[in-house]
Amino acid sequence: MKPGVRELIFTVVLSSIPLVTWQIDFRPRRARQEEIKRQIRDKRAKLARLQDVSGVIGRLKQEVAENEKAVAFLRTRLPDEKEIDQVVKEVWHLAKSNNLSAKSVRTLASQEAKRFTALLGPHGEQAVMLQLQGDFRGFYGFLLAMENQSRIMRVRKMIIKKLKVAPEGHMFATIEIAVFFERKGAGEPPKEEA
Repeated sequence: MKPGVRELIFTVVLSSIPLVTWQIDFRPRRARQEEIKRQIRDKRAKLARLQDVSGVIGRLKQEVAENEKAVAFLRTRLPDEKEIDQVVKEVWHLAKSNNLSAKSVRTLASQEAKRFTALLGPHGEQAVMLQLQGDFRGFYGFLLAMENQSRIMRVRKMIIKKLKVAPEGHMFATIEIAVFFERKGAGEPPKEEA
């Protein structure tokens, strides 16, 4: 029995059904699955980056909180602008308690080149010039006491001279310090009176 044209066409049509199905259905479906897998990989990578970033943000929030605590602590060490004279009195008493004679204690005009703080910022500094005379051991004790003060101060300049007509170990010191303070109401709009 010889297959006829009809059987041959039927066989070709039957054998082409899987090929056509593969081209029409399976091939696009496979491409779509590969695209979905690629999108999933991309989204997982993005999620991993977001988790890393959220971890960094969490650490940054913790650092900000720690820095805010440090700023709050430092603010307790800053006197108000009105309390500068009290700080100068404390320095005077420190000199006296270390057996130094304070020849001069005076505030100085602000010099822009030496300033650490902004002119109109929330914090300021007042320069104070001290001239002290006495035994060097007392002067050393005075410096240690200044360092242990609760106030924030910085020594800008110090000149120590040995006294020629004095007992051994006596000296004359000129010290310029900066006393830092907090300006109250800096940067706030002026209050309107009713």
